[in-house]
Amino acid sequence: MGIEKEFDLKEGAERLKDWITTQPHLPQNIHPTLLQRYIHSTRGDLEYAKKIFVLGYTIRQNNPTIFDNRDPLSTNVMSILQSIDMVPLPSVEGCEDKFIYYRLVNCDPDKFDFNDVIKTFFIIADLRMVQPDVPMNDGGDVPIFDMNGFTLRHMTKVVLSTLRVYMRYTQEAHPVRLKAIHVINCTPFLDRVMCLVKPFMKKRVADMLHFHLPNSETIYAHLPKAALPDEYGGEQSIIKHKEDWFNRIKLQRDYITDGSRWKIDESRRNNGNDLSGTLRKLEID
Repeated sequence: MGIEKEFDLKEGAERLKDWITTQPHLPQNIHPTLLQRYIHSTRGDLEYAKKIFVLGYTIRQNNPTIFDNRDPLSTNVMSILQSIDMVPLPSVEGCEDKFIYYRLVNCDPDKFDFNDVIKTFFIIADLRMVQPDVPMNDGGDVPIFDMNGFTLRHMTKVVLSTLRVYMRYTQEAHPVRLKAIHVINCTPFLDRVMCLVKPFMKKRVADMLHFHLPNSETIYAHLPKAALPDEYGGEQSIIKHKEDWFNRIKLQRDYITDGSRWKIDESRRNNGNDLSGTLRKLEID
């Protein structure tokens, strides 16, 4: 990832933007805050930022099931948002880490369409990347997955090809500094879940995993209690924050559905100094 050093987010983002203009097939209408996320997540390593940028958009281009038809107010996406909490949480005082909370609300496996779940995940993730109240500081991203209500029938709904895309993008192309992953209310069949996920998991990410049994307080050794939902003794009102994100989705629907921000145009590909061909082959392998 490059050597840790002082770097200027705005200057780095401008240099990344300038490079993108030399690659006319890539989307040019990139939100300025998103450009800064690429520089921040790579700690100022411009070459690495270029690589994850191209890999991310190549993955998007090659997987239309997940990354096309992304109207956040569509019936299928709204159904997932009503059935599953996917809630970025506000900053916790005294902690620079950024927490995102996931849990089932409707535990009916028939409501668990895995392709739509992952499509919705990326809609939320893309919106989060351009929010001014998600700081670019020294903290890292800490997703919290609550397994309460997750059953073996949910497992049977997992689409392996979609899981592979999700794991590839989030581990290699998502412009965040992933710090830890916490799984709470672990089920007795956690070993089966891990057998499903592990083939797609990088060792560095596997080393970030922490598992916590129901009614366990082991998670408090890793993060402030205030970061957890209020029903678990924390200070986060998931209902309140979820309503806030529903409003953000409505206000920024055009951003998500604007193809000029997300689509590669192969007809404009420059055969000169271009990373995309190599990375496209890597993505397919």
